[in-house]
Amino acid sequence: MDTAYALNKLNPELIKEYPFKHFLVKNFLYESDFEKIYEDLIRLESTAPSKEFKSNFGTKKEWKSPHSTNDALQKCFNFFKSDDFIEKLEVMFGLDSTQKLFSDPTYDGGGYVKSPPGSYLSYHADFNFSSVVGKYRSVNVLFYANKEYSRKDGGILHGLDSDSKTVEVEILPEANCLFAFITDDLAFHGVTRNRTNFSRRSFNLYYYTEKPISNRQSIDPHKTIWLDFGEHSH
Repeated sequence: MDTAYALNKLNPELIKEYPFKHFLVKNFLYESDFEKIYEDLIRLESTAPSKEFKSNFGTKKEWKSPHSTNDALQKCFNFFKSDDFIEKLEVMFGLDSTQKLFSDPTYDGGGYVKSPPGSYLSYHADFNFSSVVGKYRSVNVLFYANKEYSRKDGGILHGLDSDSKTVEVEILPEANCLFAFITDDLAFHGVTRNRTNFSRRSFNLYYYTEKPISNRQSIDPHKTIWLDFGEHSH
């Protein structure tokens, strides 16, 4: 796996400030590296997941580590928790030396995730503190693995304006795309419903800091903040 190629794709000029600080990188890995990882993912899906998370939004399967024979996938997991990748994230988001990011070796709530047809995610801002990690959740990284994706498949991530609650960013979960954003109490986002025969494949990776890095983040620990539109849709 050519990690130097991927790291070089992380350019601070890609950062967008609105509606919350984020960036998107397409074709993040060499195509040959992605293909090897994808082959390992298909094999991994034939094994029992580490966890099945059931909610009103559907039942998603989570794998916290690759199978022992999935060499390409192991390298991928290792890369996303490596010092080199984390340091690049810190540079991308303009963090200083007092705002060091930490990966979560337990992949609490994440890891490699497969979300089935019909699943979706209502608009929300993420919980701000993990009792498992003992730190503040500060950055989300999503790496998508959906080959031959089409917009009609659904599973699109929406980023909302915190005042108007209107959709201002759409991220299609296309294969080999990396999306990352700062999480705080006003970083509202959600995912549209997966259509028939489409299961959304993604690495859901969360990074933490000792203290909140956003002035829009509460220091008091709280659970996920769900938006309530009442009888009206945005």
